[in-house]
Amino acid sequence: MEAARRLLARWRPRVERDARRGAEHRSIFVYEGFRYLKVAVALCALSIALYAWHDPHHPPSGNTWLGYTLGTIGALLIVWLAWLGVRKRNFRKGMGRLQGWVSAHVYLGLSLLVVGTLHTGFQFGFNVHTLAYALMVLVIVSGIYGIVAYAILPARITSAREGLEFREMVANVDRLGEQALKLADQIDPETHAVVARSVANAKLGGSMREQLSGRYMRADSGTLEQFLKLKGTEAQADAQQGAGGRQATIAFFADQLFDSGREPKGEKLQKLLQVTSERKALVERINRDVTLRARLNVWLYLHVPITIALIASLLVHVVSVFLYW
Repeated sequence: MEAARRLLARWRPRVERDARRGAEHRSIFVYEGFRYLKVAVALCALSIALYAWHDPHHPPSGNTWLGYTLGTIGALLIVWLAWLGVRKRNFRKGMGRLQGWVSAHVYLGLSLLVVGTLHTGFQFGFNVHTLAYALMVLVIVSGIYGIVAYAILPARITSAREGLEFREMVANVDRLGEQALKLADQIDPETHAVVARSVANAKLGGSMREQLSGRYMRADSGTLEQFLKLKGTEAQADAQQGAGGRQATIAFFADQLFDSGREPKGEKLQKLLQVTSERKALVERINRDVTLRARLNVWLYLHVPITIALIASLLVHVVSVFLYW
C-alpha cells in the first residue's frame, strides 16, 4: 500500500482545517459591512459613467485619455492584487486583517472585469493587447471558481468523511484487506488468489483527469464479488448434493444451516463477501474525498501560473504602447 501512504502524505490536511477554511471564506464576503464590495461597486460605477460621458473623435479605445486612465488603474490593480496574493500568506497580525485583504482581493479583482473591458473600448484583435485582456479574464474566472469551491466543497468533504480522518480511512482499507486475505486463506487456494489480486489492485486516487472527473478505473472488486457469490452457490449445491443420500430430516437441517450462514464454508464466504463489499465502499469514499480535494485545489494550479503570464503580457503591452503608439 505504498501508493496509499504517498496519497495520505499528499492529502494530509484534516477535516477540521477544511471546515475552518470554509467559515473563514464565508466571512470575507461580509467583511466590515461589505467595505470592499462598496469600493468595487463605486469604481465600476465611476468607470461606466466616464465611459458613457466620454465622446472621443475616434471610436473608443485604449489610446484615448480615458483609455489611458482606465488602463493605468487596471494595471495598478493587477500588480497590487498579484502582490497581495503573495503577501497575504505571510500576514501574522490576526485573522481579521487577513480576511480584510482577501476581501479586497476578491471584490477589486472582480471590478477589473469592468475596468479592463472599458479600457479596451471593445477593440479586440490578434495582438499582445488582446492577449493581456484574455489572460486577465482567465485569472478572474479561475478566481471565481476558487471562491465558489471554497464556499461549497469543504462542507462536502466533511460530510463525506462521516467523522473519519483520511488517515483512518486508509488504515481501515489496509485492515479490511488483511482480514479478507485471512478469510480467503481458510476457504481454498483459488479464492485466496482471487482475493489477493483484488487487494493488490485496489486503487486509491489516480491521474489528474480521474481525480477531477471522479471516474476512476475500477479494480476487479466487482469481479471478486461475482466470484464469491458463485462460490457460495457452488457450496450450497455441494451441500444439497451431499444431503441427497441421507435421511430427509438430516437434509432439511443441512439446508437450514446453510441458509442461516452456519454452514462452515458458506459462513466464511458470506463473511468474506461482507468484508470485501465494505472495503470496496471505503475505497470509493476515499476516492470521493480525493476528488473533492482535487476540485478544491485545482484552481490554484491555474490561477497562479496564469497570473504570472498576465503580468508578463501586461509588461509587454505597456512597453509596446509607449514605444509604438
